[in-house]
Amino acid sequence: MAKLESLAGVGVYTKDLKKSKQFYIRTIGLKLREEHKKSGYVALGATKGGEDASLNLWEPNPKWGQERYEADLKSIGGVAGIGFSTTNLKGTVDALKRRGVTAEIQESMGDFGNFVDPDGNVIFISQPPRPKVRRVGLSRLDFITVASRDAKKTGEFFVKSLGMKRHKMTGDEGQDFTNYTLTSKGTSIMPFTPAKMQYTNPSDYDADMAHIGENTSIGFVTRDIMGAQEALLAKGVRFSMKAEKRDWGGWLARFLDPDDNVYAIMQV
Repeated sequence: MAKLESLAGVGVYTKDLKKSKQFYIRTIGLKLREEHKKSGYVALGATKGGEDASLNLWEPNPKWGQERYEADLKSIGGVAGIGFSTTNLKGTVDALKRRGVTAEIQESMGDFGNFVDPDGNVIFISQPPRPKVRRVGLSRLDFITVASRDAKKTGEFFVKSLGMKRHKMTGDEGQDFTNYTLTSKGTSIMPFTPAKMQYTNPSDYDADMAHIGENTSIGFVTRDIMGAQEALLAKGVRFSMKAEKRDWGGWLARFLDPDDNVYAIMQV
């Protein structure tokens, strides 16, 4: 039966694609996985291959329509909700600082940090508990967060409608996390419901709430987009755009989760 096969990528928007590409490759150390110069598509990864999602760089283009263009411009800067993993958080953060990157380890969470790219996009870095080998550098794109009014309901949608598997984890501070994956080695999605008490800055809470119902820039892939679309429709999944052939040669569709967050499906 046709289905979603993997979480292929997640987008980050930039004002200068060339500058951003150079930063992520030369300074952060990511590898170029794929590039389509005609469409402006750049896919990067901690490794050249791998089953984790690619970090896709996009420069907003007026040719995509004024509404999307303005929405994409607003997406530049702030917390991107994208997390890479490393087996040596302190060493990685220190190395980034030496290269002039704004990076830090969050004091309240010793296994969690972040860095900031030239556009002000904040990218998370996490270290798994008790790594056997410690290597400086990013090892994989580990997770993507999605804001939701009801994280549990969104999780049920991922499991029952998309066929994802649920994983529960406990952090070093005792907090519980639930994420969802399509494949055992794939990048996970972690829905969360913003709670005011967790924010020291009220504007950060407002910013996260504002992301609900937006384009997540998360893309899934399938070998049979028509079959996958019919299977999802049969489960009651709503589509904002049915599958259609695109000028870059592949097929694209967009569907909604219970909060109207938008996801893409691609067949290349």
